[in-house]
Amino acid sequence: MDEKRVTGEINKAAGQVQGAVGDLTGDTKTQVEGRARETQGTAENLAGQAKDAIGQTVDRLQDAIDKGGERLPGAEEVYRQGNEAVRRYTKAAPLGTLLVAAGIGYFVGWLIHARR
Repeated sequence: MDEKRVTGEINKAAGQVQGAVGDLTGDTKTQVEGRARETQGTAENLAGQAKDAIGQTVDRLQDAIDKGGERLPGAEEVYRQGNEAVRRYTKAAPLGTLLVAAGIGYFVGWLIHARR
């Protein structure tokens, strides 16, 4: 668990207490400061949750890549060869590459708008 989640919850709780004290005493400044601290704590907590989620996603992707490498040991070499072939074609015929990319973009746009 990311430490921002913990500090965020602490700040949120402290802000709630500070806001409640401000409510009881009628001190507007304390109320506003409490609400601001509570909001800051909520934001910190959300940032920590996002960081945790990203870390978990990266771990899952790394696991999937590792498993894919185990199942298809020659896949990386095939990818490199395909990449090199595309690179050679792009250098040899940049206009053709541009036209193919434009055609793919047009087709994808057509698919998106045809569904509506």
